[in-house]
Amino acid sequence: MAMHFTETGDPAAPAIVFLHGNGASGGMWRKHAAALKDYHVLLPDLPGFGASASEAWPSLPEVADAVGDIIRSHAADGKAHIVGLSLGGCVAFQLLARHPKIVDHAVIDGAGVLPIRGVGLLKIGLRLAQPFLHTRLAIRLLARMLHIPSSGFDDFARDLGRMSSSSFTRAFIEALRMGEPPGLLQAAVPTLLVAGEREDHRSSRYLAAVMPHAAAYAAPGWHGWTAVHPDLHVEMVRAFIEDRPLPAALRRLEATPSSVAPVRHAEA
Repeated sequence: MAMHFTETGDPAAPAIVFLHGNGASGGMWRKHAAALKDYHVLLPDLPGFGASASEAWPSLPEVADAVGDIIRSHAADGKAHIVGLSLGGCVAFQLLARHPKIVDHAVIDGAGVLPIRGVGLLKIGLRLAQPFLHTRLAIRLLARMLHIPSSGFDDFARDLGRMSSSSFTRAFIEALRMGEPPGLLQAAVPTLLVAGEREDHRSSRYLAAVMPHAAAYAAPGWHGWTAVHPDLHVEMVRAFIEDRPLPAALRRLEATPSSVAPVRHAEA
């Protein structure tokens, strides 16, 4: 799999791999790369998106394996911190489950492993919407759903305009039904599970209770809080990977084993 990625910073410094959300590209992390120039920052474009748009989306495990190959071949000592948003967070879960020894710290934002209500209807809606995903109206509706601020709309629209709509749909549906990857609960990696305060936190609370070194936090806003508060997100990432106290704007959530059993899917 030929996955495009860009690099910034000192290749000899500790590495951070940022994994973007569905419809976006590694370019969504430009502000993070500039603010973390004392690190070696790796920004992949996942298959079907950005400069990797010609690569069809295969599966979450396969994408995680490809990201793992990038870490082994380009990160100092073959190990990296990972930061994943939404779809990128699902890839991060797979990395933790399949390749925990190459992950130093993990920050997973807006992604979970518990069943989501109404997945069947969402799948139907996505299939019907697929031919129209590149239209201006669809892009504006998606931006509104994800609470993309006006300052970030042009970059969001550019990324959606060049993505593969079939990859977008397949990746979206797979992320919705991912469940708990085999091996995730044995990953002894410091993991920060964060989501906007208005999101569903059941999965984060559950994983904080059952993973060895996980903690769950709520951030101000919705699913797109990263775009609204990029400086806070950078501060959070730096504090977590450097084992320092997190920003006061984040609220720690109680770890609570869920009464809803997670759905486990076999590895691809």
